[in-house]
Amino acid sequence: MPVADAAAALRVNPRTIRRLENGEVKPNYTLVESACRLYGIPPESAARILEMVDQADEDEWHEKYRQDIAPWLVQLLDLEAVADRIHIVESLVPGVCQTPAYAAALASKNPKHVDDPDYARRVAEIRGRRAQNVFGRRTNEVFIILDEAALLRQIGGAKTMAEQVAHLRAIDSHPNVRIRVLPFDEGATAAHKGSFTILEFDNVKEPDLAYVETYLAGQYSVKPTVLDELRGRYASLMAQAIDLKEYER
Repeated sequence: MPVADAAAALRVNPRTIRRLENGEVKPNYTLVESACRLYGIPPESAARILEMVDQADEDEWHEKYRQDIAPWLVQLLDLEAVADRIHIVESLVPGVCQTPAYAAALASKNPKHVDDPDYARRVAEIRGRRAQNVFGRRTNEVFIILDEAALLRQIGGAKTMAEQVAHLRAIDSHPNVRIRVLPFDEGATAAHKGSFTILEFDNVKEPDLAYVETYLAGQYSVKPTVLDELRGRYASLMAQAIDLKEYER
């Protein structure tokens, strides 16, 4: 439904609809309830949506970092904390696995924050909380495929990288985590189009979801065709990768 039509039917300003869609404001219970009726959402689904609206009234941990987190990333932060299985393909160390020093070194290169000396510290805190939400659980499973470049590129210098690799090995020792590496010797791989994440849920009411991030935005998809494509690529990469425990360089 066009934004203008939805806004007119819900008796709100079109800007309100846009801000809700972009994750810039918290949803209002009455507005969402009206939207469920407008869009013909089945009662059971509407009840689940309204339950989430109630939960949104509680401040999330990332609220105080709102200025540092891209609007499209907020959904990923919430979903990765409850996903039953997470599959990650990355060319750098994934955010959820980064040490504070590694995260700060990356953040220091962000051209938007060169005049904000506290930015690197806040990013490091965000990475730490994400790690706690994902690796602090034992009921989930996390599978990560890293390009070998992620282990060799000297982000923050030799000391920072040594600590980062040691941290990855520590994470990999968890019984519910498996990290594999794509060696340079493998040549071309199915990851040439970029990084991606697949989140899977045991609850049939929660659809599996794919996440792909670019410079300009993060894209989410629950389409079976998209998930099948990325799962096929993931399977191909798994066949080419070696366990981090076997990796030596």
